[in-house]
Amino acid sequence: MQYTQPSAQQPLRTDAFTEKAHAGIDRLSSGAHDTVERVASVAADTAQRLGAKSGELLRAKDEWTESTRGYVREHPLAALGIALAAGYLLSRLTSR
Repeated sequence: MQYTQPSAQQPLRTDAFTEKAHAGIDRLSSGAHDTVERVASVAADTAQRLGAKSGELLRAKDEWTESTRGYVREHPLAALGIALAAGYLLSRLTSR
């Protein structure tokens, strides 16, 4: 192996390589930025939909709770029997 002195053209090749590397990095950066923007947009849209759905679920829970209270007020003995039966079944299922 023989060592050769770098020629005057060596810095030009390095500069060209550096420019190509920078161009490639810029393209990758731009693509990554676009991808992050799309993901953020989808995440925001999904969060908005979940927020709306959670409001609907809370209203449904409130309606169900009120209808259950009304049933218990109208039929207290039946409600007590249902509660005892449910408790018995749950205890049998969880004791195994």
